[in-house]
Amino acid sequence: MVLDLVGGDSFTASLKAAARAGRVVAMANVALAPSTIDTRDFYPKNVSIHGFQITDLMRHGWDPRPDLGNLLKAVAAGRFTVPIDSTFPMARAAESHRHLESGATRGKVILSS
Repeated sequence: MVLDLVGGDSFTASLKAAARAGRVVAMANVALAPSTIDTRDFYPKNVSIHGFQITDLMRHGWDPRPDLGNLLKAVAAGRFTVPIDSTFPMARAAESHRHLESGATRGKVILSS
């Protein structure tokens, strides 16, 4: 599964990255740019595309609290891990931004006080 939070050209890359019979879930478009879709990027691999917007679900009656409660319990139980690429002290904030912009990160970049 590929979770695309960026949109724009990133959505095309998400379709190409999805495995056979995978899913691409579009949740946002922070790029504020249209996404161009080439059907050859997903249908030969039987990839499905899904849109998800929590506010729309809530407007139509879904209550996220039970699911969020289950998610918090799973986090507290240590069922999820977050890969950390690097940690920078606040004094090196500019360097941390350059690192992020390099595209070489393989996990989260933490800025600590």
